[in-house]
Amino acid sequence: MKVGRIVLYFLLVLVLQASSAHADDAALAASGREFVQKFYDAYVPQALAENSVPASQFAIDHLSDSFAPELLAALKDDAAAEAKSSDEIVGLDFDPFLNSQDPAERYEVGSVTQQGARYLVEVYPVMSGKRSADPIVVVELAYENGHWLFMNFRYPGDDDLRTVLRLLKASRESQQN
Repeated sequence: MKVGRIVLYFLLVLVLQASSAHADDAALAASGREFVQKFYDAYVPQALAENSVPASQFAIDHLSDSFAPELLAALKDDAAAEAKSSDEIVGLDFDPFLNSQDPAERYEVGSVTQQGARYLVEVYPVMSGKRSADPIVVVELAYENGHWLFMNFRYPGDDDLRTVLRLLKASRESQQN
């Protein structure tokens, strides 16, 4: 009888731990969703404004602590290369966070999916009050040291921001040689 109670107690502890972990995952996913929506709420007005510099520079200058260090370094490198070039486009020729040259009036965060230690957050453009059927970008997040970081921005198909930045840098370097 005592062995049965011990086994029952052990199973109850496991169930409670699993339930608690699931609640923690759900809370973390909701927090990531909120983080991404706040970023777009701050960023989109900059993208819609008439500026002499790309809106992505606003993110680099004012929201830099939201990016993984490697991604931020690649964005800064690309922006610096573009600023040095006066005759042709040598860097990003689209908004990397909106995956567009023409921003929508606003953007809404959709579902959040956990993939290992990363979270994937769908982002949808909203035009004339209608949300697109498909996400324009999927934001890849990681929760590190108590805060969220943008790790990458995935585009429909197989493209993503890190790959695009790496290819642009390689192209610039090959043209210099």
